[in-house]
Amino acid sequence: MNPNNTWLFLTLQTLKLVAAGAVIGIFHEHDFALMLFLATLLGLDFFLKRRKKHKQIYFIGIITTGVLGLLAEFWGVYNNHWEYHNIDGKMFPYWLVFAWAWAFKFLYKIELFFVKKYRLNSLKSKLLLTVLVAAIFPTLGEMITIYLGVWTYAWPYQILGVPLYAIGLLVVFHTGVSWLLIHLNKYLKAEDQVFGVKLNS
Repeated sequence: MNPNNTWLFLTLQTLKLVAAGAVIGIFHEHDFALMLFLATLLGLDFFLKRRKKHKQIYFIGIITTGVLGLLAEFWGVYNNHWEYHNIDGKMFPYWLVFAWAWAFKFLYKIELFFVKKYRLNSLKSKLLLTVLVAAIFPTLGEMITIYLGVWTYAWPYQILGVPLYAIGLLVVFHTGVSWLLIHLNKYLKAEDQVFGVKLNS
């Protein structure tokens, strides 16, 4: 196993994340157009993968993350924990649900790489992987968009605009979704590589 392959993969994914954060940051004032752009890309992803085997849980994860992410946004904005800018009086931007959906797609790809490369198959190893990935990559994405003026957190103890509390909530959110999908994968016998585990391991 060549560790250089891992670093190359992580570098490429990080560059993609930086590019995505920059696109959202630069074009966030064009709310509806950005929503259409993200929705079109997501629809294309669905179309290209619709006939691939064992993608049922993947699609459920995208939808679940989008819906639960929007509920989390409602909670945060309603309670003044964070605030979006340049959205013309709306609670949050139109594109937000699709950004959450894309977050799942992005994290899924990274987790799939490590699951296949290092043959991770236990519940503990996969949840630990989710914790690590969710603590690093969403945080980096938020740092970029916050720097570009998309939104601002009200919580203290921030690292480049992202509070430690928010990082913890991101980890809890994505780990919770993974835990749900692991059990759903077993119930549906979907054989998803990322979420297929022995629940007693």
